[in-house]
Amino acid sequence: MSGEGGRWASNGSNNATIESNGGWLVGTVDQVYGDSAEGTEAIPYCHRSATAPMFTGSDVNHENLACSGAQTNSFVNPLGRAKPGVDFDTITGSDGRPVPGQASQLQKFAATHDVGVVTLSIGGNDLGFAEIIATCVSSWIDGTPCKDSTLIASRVNPEVKRSLTKRVKAAIQNVNTAMSRAGYKPKDWRLLVQLGPSPIPNSNEIEYEDFSFDRQAFGGCGMLNADLNFANDRLLPYLDSIIDGAVQEVRKTAGSAAMTVVDMRKALYGHRLCEKGTQRPEAGTGIPPDGFAEGVEWVRFISITAAKLYPESADAQEAMHPNYFGQRALASCMTLATETPVATKRVGCSLGAPLSFGSQALPKMTLQTQ
Repeated sequence: MSGEGGRWASNGSNNATIESNGGWLVGTVDQVYGDSAEGTEAIPYCHRSATAPMFTGSDVNHENLACSGAQTNSFVNPLGRAKPGVDFDTITGSDGRPVPGQASQLQKFAATHDVGVVTLSIGGNDLGFAEIIATCVSSWIDGTPCKDSTLIASRVNPEVKRSLTKRVKAAIQNVNTAMSRAGYKPKDWRLLVQLGPSPIPNSNEIEYEDFSFDRQAFGGCGMLNADLNFANDRLLPYLDSIIDGAVQEVRKTAGSAAMTVVDMRKALYGHRLCEKGTQRPEAGTGIPPDGFAEGVEWVRFISITAAKLYPESADAQEAMHPNYFGQRALASCMTLATETPVATKRVGCSLGAPLSFGSQALPKMTLQTQ
């Protein structure tokens, strides 16, 4: 929910190196992710974008407490970056600054503000989604599907599913606890739990041929056909089932606020990375002009150059995340979800047709009760 990838509004024509044509850049790291009073990041590398999905409209006040790369539990990653989880722990990164967990941040904020809706996206980082992507790109180079790798086998199995369901359940309960400690009753607010969008198409919908050099060099989507299909048909449903299971468990407990699951699987259809029918404009900067978003990709490409040579860069961290327009699409879905009856258990969101935009670059989306 942080808004990772919001610095970019499109991908460029050559993804072998970021410098050649990285795409349309909305702004610098500080301009897009700078959420402190000084205009820099309050928590370095949390990448709280100014266009994150939780910024649902101009008539609603917002506070972004998410952190890119965070998991259910707080931790410090191998690069020394503090990643506050949805808990009450306090951690210290390599910069020496203490960072409270997101549940603690929520409790503090809610105590002095009137919070009506909390949005939550969780589970993908616990599953190791970034590591899975890296493995699949390596498998593209080797010509061996990553779906058959030992890494996938170690992440997609009944035991891990049970473990992650417990972790996600605990995180959701921490959100409820934070609101309770801040003086709220369950009827005073609601929780929207987001299921992640599909960032890359199936094999029959991708622009570049299987095993082709162009798929990564120009597309930045170096995954084999078998792995594209596995990601959409098995991996994403697997993660969704973990989150759904956790939500169902929390609903059985007393003191839980109303929860609506927002299924974003189809939200980026027609604009996914390397999807047929999309185009890549010349590089530019600033907010794109009207009509720009209609044919471009809404997901950031994978840069092997950034991943290998500049692992601490924003370019490496942004890979496979929704970009500026992708974030705006998810925000539009969240806007619609907040307007549904509190008793709504689950909705699905997809792009409206024909494509049109409202205020704050929010594309028109449609919501279906599931």
